[in-house]
Amino acid sequence: MQLINPKYVLRNYMVQTSIVKAENRDYSEIDNLLGLLTSPFDEQPEMESYAQEPPDWAKTLELSCSS
Repeated sequence: MQLINPKYVLRNYMVQTSIVKAENRDYSEIDNLLGLLTSPFDEQPEMESYAQEPPDWAKTLELSCSS
């Protein structure tokens, strides 16, 4: 199972954090995510925080797919 599933998966809270920083002209989080998601199956010890549980503020993040 670990060989099939990526260790790092893009989550909504990661995107939201990137958006907030980018709105302030800080694109570092986008660069981090791009590097991370280029090799989502590989161990990346410096990126371990991206494989953890979401922060408390993101646990109640709700999305709607309605148009």
